[in-house]
Amino acid sequence: MARKHLFLPTLIATLVSANSFAAVQSFDTRSFAMGGIGASTADYLTASFHNPALAARYGEDDDMAVLIPSIGAQIDDSEEIIDKTDSFSDIYDQFSSINNPTEQDAQLVVDALEELQSNRANVQANVSLAVAIPNQYVSVNMFVKAYADAFVFADIAEGDLDANKLIENSSLTSQALTMGVVIAEIGVSLAKSYEHSNGTFYYGITPKYQQVTTINYVTDIENYEFDDWDDDRYQSEESNINLDVGLAYQMNNGLAFGFVGKNLIENSYDTSLTHGIRGEYVINPTYIASASYNHRLFNVGVDVELNETKSYDVIEGTLNGIDADADNKQMAGIGVEFNAFDWAQLRAGYQTDLSDNLADQFTAGIGLSPFDVFHIDLSASYASDNELGAVIQTSFTF
Repeated sequence: MARKHLFLPTLIATLVSANSFAAVQSFDTRSFAMGGIGASTADYLTASFHNPALAARYGEDDDMAVLIPSIGAQIDDSEEIIDKTDSFSDIYDQFSSINNPTEQDAQLVVDALEELQSNRANVQANVSLAVAIPNQYVSVNMFVKAYADAFVFADIAEGDLDANKLIENSSLTSQALTMGVVIAEIGVSLAKSYEHSNGTFYYGITPKYQQVTTINYVTDIENYEFDDWDDDRYQSEESNINLDVGLAYQMNNGLAFGFVGKNLIENSYDTSLTHGIRGEYVINPTYIASASYNHRLFNVGVDVELNETKSYDVIEGTLNGIDADADNKQMAGIGVEFNAFDWAQLRAGYQTDLSDNLADQFTAGIGLSPFDVFHIDLSASYASDNELGAVIQTSFTF
């Protein structure tokens, strides 16, 4: 059980200590609490994470804003692989200490392995910072952020599920692995607006530098430690330039529409080769459409990703084939926010994965913004007792 508590703090600590920051996904508290929406509802400070065009949508009294920082994590361990692997290690250690093990002793090991077979867990974490400078010429939003996305998989050998063979060999070939990615970004969003009689049209662009570190940690299942994934020998690092573009239209009656294309330059990244296992991670363009109704006292909106985000496109060399599409995501969300005259906010939402790889989840959050200057926001998500997340964020607006 202790290893479960070590894993997320280690992951987040790695993000915080990264040399550069940023990422593909965003965990800002307002969006997270509202079902992940943002392409037509994000404010000018978080526009870079959702739709660069919205950096130009600001109020008359808005001069500058600073996000320092947003920190979040989310875990899906519905199959309880983390606890099961921990328990298996204890069972196997006890079996290995017996001088003349019986078939019954070996069967306890086999039963524990069968409990683990093909189990997996997903973990995501994010750290982000931003500075927004809105103005009538070109609104600017500078940001840095780091995003980690990983899955843990139990790769069980069929030969290890025979109690008699286990007594004869007293060794296992089953393994466990963590495959994932840490994406660091630094970029700047530039946006303009054009007003006409029925509303305002916004358009923006975000050039950004990405540093992509792939993770391929593989070891014997009885020796698996969740916090060993960050060893350099399991990592491979590359960098590139990428681009986001966005459009938004705010009507005078409160209706708003948004469209954004993220990571328009597709790139693939090979992992290191570990125990004969390799993978290829892909950052592919993702397109999002959004509609919302924005009022001073409440906002309601919906976002839909129009295509899948691929993640690992190739995984080769495992004992049991891993479906590389099992970590694809295509998110859709709906959310609402109630605003008490810019002093406090109450938010709720619902998010689903159209690829059917992640469980549907409910989201909620609160915000406090005295004098509309200092902001502290908290949000959380829940799908089950082992599928949950949380984000905390502080910011200043002037």
